[in-house]
Amino acid sequence: MSTQQKQKKFVMTAIMIRIIAAGVTGTYFVSAQTTVTMIPITQEEQKRNDALGVAQKYIVTSPTFAFDGDINTLDTVYVGSVESIPSQYMIKISFDSSHGGFGNREGQMLIQAITPHTMTILVSEGNVISAVTDETWDELNHQYVLKQQSKLPSSNYSPQFDGKVIDSQSLVSTIKSKGLVVEQIEKIDDSAFEVPIQVISIGGMNLQVYEFDSESDVSIAKEIVSSDGTEIGLSVIRWMDTP
Repeated sequence: MSTQQKQKKFVMTAIMIRIIAAGVTGTYFVSAQTTVTMIPITQEEQKRNDALGVAQKYIVTSPTFAFDGDINTLDTVYVGSVESIPSQYMIKISFDSSHGGFGNREGQMLIQAITPHTMTILVSEGNVISAVTDETWDELNHQYVLKQQSKLPSSNYSPQFDGKVIDSQSLVSTIKSKGLVVEQIEKIDDSAFEVPIQVISIGGMNLQVYEFDSESDVSIAKEIVSSDGTEIGLSVIRWMDTP
């Protein structure tokens, strides 16, 4: 090998060593300068985040949203705690549906219209214990929220029923005879009792009617209602006011 070739080989070797050294040094430099800062959160914040996760998983399976909700419109508008034992967390999530109404509306006559909703979800010990849409529809029990009102919106008096009420039809007829506007809204088969729910509107206020075949059936149904009215069998009733 000539002297010139040896010099070229030496120069090339030196260049390669410098490149490798620079690469190693550069890698070490980047690694040494890269740090990860962990921001600690409190135990309460962790519980709140966990509750939010439970609510977010539930809402996509809830009857109203699952029927025609738009997942791109989901928005968490409120997360807070409720004073109770065990701890409860309230989460409010808004979304849009492509039709009006609540719950599973399969087989119903629907009007296509973008309808905004807000669902209020209560989470306790990792479970959803209440889910109400627009303060109107109970998602867990598949029924309208039971509301207490002191008087009918269209009247300042409580009508006295003169006729004998023997079924839902005679009930509607008797109320109409008092000059009140009555409409039959819908029939819901999914009920806490073994009879369907018949929803009627009296002066704009929705009323749920349960029609039993006999007094003995009524007595049996009464046995599964808790003394404070908050439970019917395995269903938990969330009242909007003191029952």
